[in-house]
Amino acid sequence: MAAAAPAPDLMGEIIEEILLRLPPSEPESLVRAALACKLWCRLISGARFRRRFREFHRTPPMLGFIRNHIEVGDGFTDFVARFVPTCSFRPPRPHAGHRGWRAVDARHGRVLLRSTSGSGPLGLVVWNPVTDERRQLPSMPYLNGNAAVLCAASGACDHFDCHDGPFLIVVLNNGFDQMTLQVYSSEVGAWNEMTYVTQFPNYYVDGGRSTIARNALYFVIDHGRRLLQYSLTTREISVILHPPVSYFCSTRVMTMEDGRLGVVRMEGHGFSLWSMEESPDGGTGWSQVRVIDLEKLLSVDAQSIFFEHGVGVIFVGTCDGIFCYDLKSGRVRKVCEEAWKYDIVPYMRFYTPAFGAALQVNDQE
Repeated sequence: MAAAAPAPDLMGEIIEEILLRLPPSEPESLVRAALACKLWCRLISGARFRRRFREFHRTPPMLGFIRNHIEVGDGFTDFVARFVPTCSFRPPRPHAGHRGWRAVDARHGRVLLRSTSGSGPLGLVVWNPVTDERRQLPSMPYLNGNAAVLCAASGACDHFDCHDGPFLIVVLNNGFDQMTLQVYSSEVGAWNEMTYVTQFPNYYVDGGRSTIARNALYFVIDHGRRLLQYSLTTREISVILHPPVSYFCSTRVMTMEDGRLGVVRMEGHGFSLWSMEESPDGGTGWSQVRVIDLEKLLSVDAQSIFFEHGVGVIFVGTCDGIFCYDLKSGRVRKVCEEAWKYDIVPYMRFYTPAFGAALQVNDQE
């Protein structure tokens, strides 16, 4: 009879394998599982399970997005950055907005906010929506271009659980006759010396979020016709051409599912998706991957559309609300009833709560 003792350990391993396959885009399923019994709660709350869960699913889900909009009140008119959930996850202060702040970028569990009020030096804050922790950065003279937040470990990190580690802020600015690039390191606690991008005069830094592909950071410049590449290993700067594109075409860079650099751009009443390809001789070129006809997907006026990207998703903003298009499944869902008036920043991260956090999330459903 004593030989049957190891059975509970075996049962725990089987249960863990089942729980690993719960969808990361539905954190409430982990919450309900944690509340089922003490064994399941112990498994889900453990560091081993959280690590295996991230390794199993690889691509972090979208927990929501930060919507930048203007609020008008008694004696004030200012930007507000507000978190809009797309699943059961809620920040610790779900209804709190960041008045006087605008979301610029989000990556590796962090959100970069910039101040929109006051005439003094630029204020930048790195915000963690899961813990509500805010880290104020030393001020810099201005932000007249674009900025990115990213893990400082770069290619040495899988980015599954690095949201509390060191990070970098990369700022690409428009100057009087040349672009400038400056980097903040959380490990050093200071900005480095400004780099003058003198070899590319008169290029303009576009809006829209940057992206990371093959250990390089990319910004859209020159009215959507070129990309600036900043190597995260060598710190070298170079410029590459987009696929053939008309002047002032609305363009975004994105990371493809296999890690390559991609470009998505508005064309007529839809999008075209391009991927950078490497030839056997070491050269690079562009290949069109897909054309997405929005008139077949959405019953809205295509002329009113704006868009942004996340990992594997494209946000389509219209006068009828904000929609999310999944590039892998082709599914479209409405994620916000309010019309798109200003830019949004998707927030992608694994969320596997400990039991205490699970109770809190469950109460908010």
